[in-house]
Amino acid sequence: MMTGWPSVGRPNGRGLVTTSNRTGPDGAKIVQKRLKGSERRDVFLDAAAAIVLEQGVSSVTMEGVAQRCGVNKSLPYRYFADRDAVLAALFDREQANYAARWTQELPQDATFDAAVRAALRHWCVRSDESGELFLRLVTDSGRLRERAREMQDANAKGWALGLKRAYGLPDDVALQYAWFMVTGVTGFLAARNGDDEALIETITVAVVAGAEALKAKHAKK
Repeated sequence: MMTGWPSVGRPNGRGLVTTSNRTGPDGAKIVQKRLKGSERRDVFLDAAAAIVLEQGVSSVTMEGVAQRCGVNKSLPYRYFADRDAVLAALFDREQANYAARWTQELPQDATFDAAVRAALRHWCVRSDESGELFLRLVTDSGRLRERAREMQDANAKGWALGLKRAYGLPDDVALQYAWFMVTGVTGFLAARNGDDEALIETITVAVVAGAEALKAKHAKK
């Protein structure tokens, strides 16, 4: 993550030219790489992420993001309306990265238990790579709370659909069990002790057994 950034240069319609305080042999300032709008936006989000990790979500401000990047405090406002917009964009970026990787890693035509194992493995990797950042974002008690709830709701509905297909559970029962699975991720991560595969197997067996028990119960009705 960026911890400092050269002073901002002039806008040119295609991005921004940045200059450093270093000079070349002829005494001219060295012109650094021109950043496109999307690249500059990502740099601001990286700065916000660093602040979240070091000081917490509530410490993110537009001025703080600009200061961390070494640019004029008005520049972030060209990309974000306010600090809530910065945090929302950071949350969405983290979630999009998760969703993209999860889609790639999920086996084609996966069985329910294979999907559970793949999801748990993915959460282990995610926790190792950016777990603290994601945890702080999803557990924020401020403006991000609604976004985190929407994410969990979408995840629960996805698992509920899988439960209905695999076990024929009623809609309400499938959704209840799916919420149990989604909210249980925090406990799963807390239980890690160095042997992820053994833990994944334990949790998967338990989840599948629960689904089988619910299937048997409702088949009798």
